[in-house]
Amino acid sequence: MLRVFCGWTRRTFGAVLLPVLAAVSLSAPAAADPAREAVGLFVQSCLKYVEDSRDLRAWIDSTPQLRKFPPQQAQAFLEGKRGDVWSAANDSGLFALVLFNDDTCTVMAQQASADQVSLVFSEYVRRKNLPLDKVGDRREFVRSIDQREEIYRSSDGRILYEVVLVTSKSPHALVQALLSTRPNR
Repeated sequence: MLRVFCGWTRRTFGAVLLPVLAAVSLSAPAAADPAREAVGLFVQSCLKYVEDSRDLRAWIDSTPQLRKFPPQQAQAFLEGKRGDVWSAANDSGLFALVLFNDDTCTVMAQQASADQVSLVFSEYVRRKNLPLDKVGDRREFVRSIDQREEIYRSSDGRILYEVVLVTSKSPHALVQALLSTRPNR
């Protein structure tokens, strides 16, 4: 997971998403908090449908704000793995929703406050009383960029899964927030 920050260039992220962002109306209301937007997208997609990727795909198909990337552009996000990628860019920033063929679901935010992403997600888990236990929290430097990885594991449900948050406070990070659900194998 940590390699995602290092595998992209800021130019790649922007070059893939900026044309989509240009299509978003500039007359929209004032920008919302990118951390809340990233966590909100993650909660209503990856987390809500963690037990059924078919329902997730149906939700994606019924959400006109998501625009599917052509396969060649999607490869920048998939890093050689199989899956699909959608843009969720809005006035709050550049976001991507990635669904890998192994049912890993990821939301990426080019810019979002690392502390806010962590706080908003942990508050959501507490408020909704989700069966998620925090089992890991580590900080490290990868190519001189600070990264924090928080891991939660489900303790109940039809399938067990992990939630991984990877954030960076560095303005040089290629992605400042990455939130994923993945089957707990």
